[in-house]
Amino acid sequence: MAEVKLKKKITLRKKNESVAFTFSGKLKVKLLWTSDTDLDLCLFFKKKDGGVGGVFSNEYRGKKTDLGTLDAFPYIQHLGDAKEPTLGGEESEQINIAKLDDIETAYICIVNYGAAIEGEDVTYADEGGRVEVQSDSGDYLEVLADSKDEGHVYCVCSINNNGGEFALKNESRVFDLSTAFDEIPGFSLICN
Repeated sequence: MAEVKLKKKITLRKKNESVAFTFSGKLKVKLLWTSDTDLDLCLFFKKKDGGVGGVFSNEYRGKKTDLGTLDAFPYIQHLGDAKEPTLGGEESEQINIAKLDDIETAYICIVNYGAAIEGEDVTYADEGGRVEVQSDSGDYLEVLADSKDEGHVYCVCSINNNGGEFALKNESRVFDLSTAFDEIPGFSLICN
């Protein structure tokens, strides 16, 4: 019998740090956090043809299609904006990805919706947040979402598709709404 070992969990701690990974059928992206704040997990993307899009809670625009689907483009699906405590008292939201063939770069973002609507000054340092990316090939990657910079939008990490070779990059960039609108492809979909 062959010896089987789990792949080691890799935590990207430094901004711009990157690691390659593989997947062939399913990729899970999870936001986990410990505070009572209602954070929203969003995935925005730039397609290889230059088009942009996103998958996010259908509560932003009231369109069920904003959750995406695994059966047709974008082959990405948000599992809904339900604050579900996990074991250990963490809240979580999840996005599943079936494939990224037509997508050049996907940006995994967190939005502090309540603070953005109220215009409150906030940081993500006290939310106890992190993004976990797990592939069907056993890769388990993590990026902490703990920046002390003020802003309502946190671009935690990106997934770059270079001809079917994938890399997760720690972005760790915090934005106000107008800067996110200008700099994150597809972010404009959730803005007026």
